[in-house]
Amino acid sequence: MTFLSVQGIGKRYGATVALEGVDLNMSGGSRTAIVGPSGSGKTTLLRIIAGFETPDAGRVTLDGQVLAEGPSTVAAHLRGIGVVTQDGALFPHLSVADNIGFGLDPSAPSRDKRILELMDTVELDRKMLDRRPHEISGGQQQRVALARALARQPKLMLLDEPFSALDTGLRESTRKAVAEVLRAAGITTMLVTHDQVEALSFADQVAILREGRLVQAGSPRELYLTPKDPGTAVFIGDAIIMPAKLEDGWALCNLGRIAADTGQRRGAAEIMLRPEQVRLAPSLPEAQANDADPSACYGQVTDVEFGGAVCMVTLSLLSSPDAPLLRIRSSSIDLPNVGTYVKITVLGKAHVFDLRPSSSVSVR
Repeated sequence: MTFLSVQGIGKRYGATVALEGVDLNMSGGSRTAIVGPSGSGKTTLLRIIAGFETPDAGRVTLDGQVLAEGPSTVAAHLRGIGVVTQDGALFPHLSVADNIGFGLDPSAPSRDKRILELMDTVELDRKMLDRRPHEISGGQQQRVALARALARQPKLMLLDEPFSALDTGLRESTRKAVAEVLRAAGITTMLVTHDQVEALSFADQVAILREGRLVQAGSPRELYLTPKDPGTAVFIGDAIIMPAKLEDGWALCNLGRIAADTGQRRGAAEIMLRPEQVRLAPSLPEAQANDADPSACYGQVTDVEFGGAVCMVTLSLLSSPDAPLLRIRSSSIDLPNVGTYVKITVLGKAHVFDLRPSSSVSVR
């Protein structure tokens, strides 16, 4: 059942189109991540849902209540929506306790008990009650901001890049903790982020905005494995994109004959592989001439960029010497040396785009 419905939302700032015809639905208790490049309209969409901006067109409905229909809107403080921003927006002169309890009735006898319950919910030590925001860490500040947003028991939680200012390790642990709190509370949540990994790991649904339009929405697995177009593919993760010729269940390309869901399509197309589908195995220069497998492909390592757990290997393809160099992200385990020959094996199937073929091979 649809809990949040965004229909035909449009927003302009003068001649600049921020959003155009955006449709998006969320079910109760679900988590949706909104991703896209800078200027794609992510934060504008969130602010319209929150009530901080007024749409020029379209409707926002939450739990059966129309919050916005064109310029007619419900005030932000009457929407029952919690918001956590990148900096947390804590009041620097207030203690942790007073920040958390800011939206609660100061005369309510249960106020102090509720603050302690919220501290426990977001796993903050009660010893921090009297501290000021500058006396706690960035991750702790974000938990205070979350507790404050939870205090009024919102119907919907909006997170506007709340983890982007944190260090990598702290960002991951804080994200997991916040996700667990929201999951346990059963609160429908929308996350705006520029971090693709964050979106894929946090959300049940990922929606991609580009130039103010919703390009694709679906499960993280769906968007990662079957993106609508090359732009979506490379935005959501590293991708190898190349032209191919389709046959019955196969794609013929510079990497040989690769299994693909061709359906009824035949002829020229554009395909995608994810880097983890490609395996490199040591080989000999003469191996290609002696291999009768039509799916076999061989290459020579021209460069290796060591990056710790994941490294970048650049290959020239022996079967297609005029083809662009192929760059593959590979595990640092058994990393080949520059100059060595390798056999290239593709696992699984290639994804076929419904677009005109390009003239080059690329990985991003």
